Amino acid sequence: MTRDRPSRRTVHPDRYPGPDPAAPLPSLRTAAVLAALPVLTVAVASFPVAAAFALALFAGVCAGAALQQRYPGAVTRTLPASGVDPVPDGDDR
Repeated sequence: MTRDRPSRRTVHPDRYPGPDPAAPLPSLRTAAVLAALPVLTVAVASFPVAAAFALALFAGVCAGAALQQRYPGAVTRTLPASGVDPVPDGDDR
C-alpha cells in the first residue's frame, strides 16, 4: 500500500537558511567598506548642519570684530569684571 502524501515527520528544507558556514568570508576591504557605510551616511547627512554652524560662527566673528572696532569699550562697560565698581567715579545720582 502506497501513501498519497508524505508523512508529517518528513524533513523539509529550511525556508530561511542562514549563511553557509563553509562559504568564504568577504575580503578585508569589503568588510571595511561595509563598516564605513553608516559613518559616511551620518557624515553626509550632517554636512548641512555643520555648514550652517560654520557660516553662523563666521558671521558672528565678523559682526563681533566690527562692533569691537566701532565701540572698543562696549564689552568692559556692559560686563564689568568682578570686584570692580560698575558705577564710574563722579557719577553720583
